Amino acid sequence: MSRSTKYRGTHAHFRPPAGHAFARQGTRIFITMKFIWMSRLLAFIALYLVSGCASKQTIQSNIRPTTVEEYYATDRNFIGDVEHGKLYGTRRDSMTYGYLKLSRPAGHAIGRLQKDDLAGDSLKCFVLRQHKLRMTETELLTELFGNETRGKDILLYVHGFHTTFEQAAGTMARVASDLNFRGSAIFFSWPSNGKALEYVGDQNNTDWSSKNLKAFLKELAKKAPPKSICILAHSMGNRETINAFAGLMVDTPELKDRFRLIIMAAPDVDTTIFERDFAPVLTSSGAMVTLYVSRNDRAMQLSKDVNGYVRLGGVDGYPPVHHGIDTVDVTNVENGYFGHDYFASSRQVLSDIYYMINDKLDAKDRFSLTPAQYTKDGNTNTYWIFEK
Repeated sequence: MSRSTKYRGTHAHFRPPAGHAFARQGTRIFITMKFIWMSRLLAFIALYLVSGCASKQTIQSNIRPTTVEEYYATDRNFIGDVEHGKLYGTRRDSMTYGYLKLSRPAGHAIGRLQKDDLAGDSLKCFVLRQHKLRMTETELLTELFGNETRGKDILLYVHGFHTTFEQAAGTMARVASDLNFRGSAIFFSWPSNGKALEYVGDQNNTDWSSKNLKAFLKELAKKAPPKSICILAHSMGNRETINAFAGLMVDTPELKDRFRLIIMAAPDVDTTIFERDFAPVLTSSGAMVTLYVSRNDRAMQLSKDVNGYVRLGGVDGYPPVHHGIDTVDVTNVENGYFGHDYFASSRQVLSDIYYMINDKLDAKDRFSLTPAQYTKDGNTNTYWIFEK
């Protein structure tokens, strides 16, 4: 068969000789196209692999305040080293008050825990810009309840164990900023030693300080409008807060209408003592009371080991449920190794707190929560969870 006869037929059977010019040109085109597509594929893979490290574009509000204003009351010793951001120490002292204005870090994300260094890098932490230190109680209350602030809500934060004054100031600023809180933000700082190995000393200091907190709550409530005070207590700070609040309700029950909300986040409090001595007082106060607990709170597990009894912020079997108190189990919320600071570091929990403070919603009406139940002693108990 001749060469011309061999390749006669359809294009599908056409095969030019290997040395033919058309074949060489087609091979070059094929190689070139293959190289282009492989280059694009490799570029796509490279972009995909580094996308986790690359910075994503974000937009920020140009209306939301870039600074946070807050007041404080403390019974710590005064240091006053403003240049280095060390305002108060760890020793017990008489009460003093003040005002701080802090700038919010650029790019701060809701629930992000930045460094608590008031004299640090403005890109990494809330930095002190203005201040009035060592005010008197009268000066503080005059500023709080001037005509321009009357009628606004008050958010009072009481910090927990292992917390310095500066850390408390930073946490208050973060929470107020993340909640976009428009009322008066105040934090009460008791003389925590700020050290992990000073647990017993911190417990003693909450007992010593609760009388001062009670006195401050009384003066605050006397000036505040009805249903304007919201209390947020964390960890060991709950020990001091419920002692002070219960004492105030017994001594001056006429002030109970000033308190609208009490949030107990991860309370380091003996569960059975709370049930016997404090739950009845809280539920009869007329305030909305929310208890946050978690099965993954390692700090509560360690506290149980130290104290010998289950802590209110932990869960032993089922979470404690009390009539008139909304118990919220945050076990499903991701919150790092210790799982203890979710009130400030979890966007879900912050949103839940937002609903309480700004929208005045009970647990049954809050979008993020669903009910869970268990039966004990023939009674059906309902608490609330964040669904996965």
